[in-house]
Formats: sequence, structure tokens, C-alpha cells
Amino acid sequence: MHRFLIKPEDVNKDSLILTGDDAKHMLQVLRFKPGDVFLAFDTTGLEYEAEVVSTGKSSVTGKIIKVWQPGTEPEKEVILFQGIPKADKMDWIIQKSVELGVREIIPMVTQYSVIRLHDRGLDGKLERWNRIAREACKQSGRVRVPEVKTPMSYPDAVKLWSDRVKEETDALTVYCYENEGKKCLKDLLICYNISNIRTSGIFIGPEGGFSVEEVQLAQEHRFNPVSLGKRILRTETAAIAVLSVIMYETGEWKT
Repeated sequence: MHRFLIKPEDVNKDSLILTGDDAKHMLQVLRFKPGDVFLAFDTTGLEYEAEVVSTGKSSVTGKIIKVWQPGTEPEKEVILFQGIPKADKMDWIIQKSVELGVREIIPMVTQYSVIRLHDRGLDGKLERWNRIAREACKQSGRVRVPEVKTPMSYPDAVKLWSDRVKEETDALTVYCYENEGKKCLKDLLICYNISNIRTSGIFIGPEGGFSVEEVQLAQEHRFNPVSLGKRILRTETAAIAVLSVIMYETGEWKT
């Protein structure tokens, strides 16, 4: 059954309204007509089954048949701090991270990032990234859309997470560095009662990883780098691999 994103304010007691791109797609591409049934979610945690009762030029009104909470949102919060990679790799990282259950994605401009904070076209990229996040939510059955934040500098990202960790005793920092020769991700997780972890921050560098200076800054903020094993992973592989491990260890892969 087709699934669409709606605004919470567009839901009434027994009806809802679709507008914008989703309504156009429903009418112009899928050719929905009165009597057809669809699914919708409103980002508050609720899912709706509804029947089309009327259509306009760019709007669809549906009668709510059923409302429920699907429980597809992770209880644990995982924030991905991703060094912006080249080309369209970020698109793939966002799509798969949302499917796996990431709560928020913060793109970072690091020393080895090709893109700069004030590059032309960055606003367009951010708009596309958030559109990809919305589409991934529809596909994966999630009911809350993770936000892809405005890209920030690496030092600002480190400070942002450091300040948060100081306020929360149940936060986990996973700082991935390919030249860490002693501590691996498994060692880090052994140090924590993982069931008590409520929030995790994952730091992944772009192609080339993090520079020595960037690692030093992380250590000054008491982030302990970890290795992902004997093989060096691509940035897009590392992000998905670590997120998968965290979701598994925190019990988010249980049915």
C-alpha cells in the first residue's frame, strides 16, 4: 500500500488532507481516485489508513479508517556526525542511515572534505538530503523523519557533542579513526552497560578520514578513538557498519 507524509496540523478528528508533492504524485502519477485506500504518517509517531473521498488540483482529502502507533521508531537515539564525502556518497549514507534508525544527521566540513562551508550549491544539497531522508522514512515504515542539519565545521561539531555528553551520563561517543592501533569498537562497547545507553554520537570522517590535528582536538574533548578492525573501510561503509552495530547492541533489531 502506498505511504505518504502529512503535516500533523492537516489531521482532523476523522479526516486528513494531503498537499504538496505527495498529493501531486498521488494524483498525477499513481492516479488515485475516490475510494482508493492509502497509508499516511504525520511525524508524531502515528500512522493512518485512509480512504480518498475527494481530490483537488493539488490536494487530496481522505477519511481516516484506522489510527495506530506502529512502534518502528528506535528507543535509542543515534546521531551521525558525518564528514561530507565527494560526489553523491552522502545521498547513500543518508538513505541507509534513516532506514537503520538514525535520529539525526549532522554533516561536517573537515580538513579532508572537498566541499567548504560557504560553497555555492550547499543549500541545494541540504534540501536534497532532507528529501532523501523523507523518502527513506516512507519506504522503511518509520513515522518520524530524521533531520539532516545544516553542515557545520568539524570543531563546532565536536563542541556540540562534547557539551551534550557533559549533560548526559548515558551517552556513548564512537569516534572512528583508522590509525587507532589499540582500541577497537568491540573494546569500547565492553566498557559500557549498553542497555543503559540512551544516546550515541558516531563520528565518521570523509575520504581520507580525520587528520592528526582533528584527532587531537577530539581527544582534548575526551573522545577516545576506536578502530573498525584490520581493514580500512570507505566512509560510506563505515557509517553504515557502525550504525548497524550500535542498533544491534542496543536491541533495536528485535521484532
